[in-house]
Amino acid sequence: MTATSPATALTIPLTAHFVWFGAAFPWVNALAVCSAAARGGFERVVLHHDEDLTAHAHYRALADIPGVELRRLHVAQVIDRCGRLSTALSPVFERLPTPAMRADLVRLAILYAEGGVYLDIDTVTVRSLRDLCADAEAFCGEERIVFPASVRRSWHPGVRVMAVVRNGVRDVLGRVPSGWAAFRAVERFYPSAANNAVLASAPAGRFITRALARLCELAPAAQTRLFGIGPHLVQDIARALTGRALVVHPPPVFYPLGPEISRHWFHLRRSAAPLAKVLLPDTRVVHWYGSIHTRDLTSRIDPAYVRAHAGRQLFSALALPFA
Repeated sequence: MTATSPATALTIPLTAHFVWFGAAFPWVNALAVCSAAARGGFERVVLHHDEDLTAHAHYRALADIPGVELRRLHVAQVIDRCGRLSTALSPVFERLPTPAMRADLVRLAILYAEGGVYLDIDTVTVRSLRDLCADAEAFCGEERIVFPASVRRSWHPGVRVMAVVRNGVRDVLGRVPSGWAAFRAVERFYPSAANNAVLASAPAGRFITRALARLCELAPAAQTRLFGIGPHLVQDIARALTGRALVVHPPPVFYPLGPEISRHWFHLRRSAAPLAKVLLPDTRVVHWYGSIHTRDLTSRIDPAYVRAHAGRQLFSALALPFA
């Protein structure tokens, strides 16, 4: 019997993990947890958070959802569970300057120790991931982007010019009505690259072990570079793993509207496009890209807002079942 036979293959536990740094906790965060618990096919959904969030009523309400666990995050304890890599990971965490970068490291450490499916807090789960967990030792998804790591590192003038053109077209289509539909006609001309907003692994699996080891090997400047231990790290490792070791799903599965085009989730129109046209048949999770473009708005979104705007805004239509 070999290490890759069905009887001995590593499997992904049916546990979803969310990580949150900070004392604020907008309702859209609770939406992510609720949708994963209701639709993800998970046996358990864990929200790891470093601050006391009990002042938020929608946080307290999560405790009443079957299968949801609210867990205070003690980073040192999480890193201690990474075996021989723990000693190297601790100083890396200490030098990371932003919560997003710290979450990049913590998600890897949690998946190494416990396994499961990590989901960014700016997601809404729409279908079960149970079969994806059964078919791989690790998985992630690709998104359509302009500047993958390979383009950022290239000094070829043609590569740079085409990236600028793609960026301009995407920016326009992210703003104009029905631009999301127009982008689907040209998205094949955009590179696809792995992202870590949805990331799954068996405990101590090949992918997650290699990712943590590679993270520790990077120079400090690379560790603290934007996307350095996040998407770019996953992209680098994805090129070296195949088969069950790491299944990379195409963009529709987790990123039906990619960066910048995702602004259409929040545009207010006279009437919103039918949600069934925006979600694709393979879509399991919607990563809606919480960013500077949407942060001011999403901090104000609550169930009353969703109910009031469900006919005019795609995001509210997406969130309506939980409002």
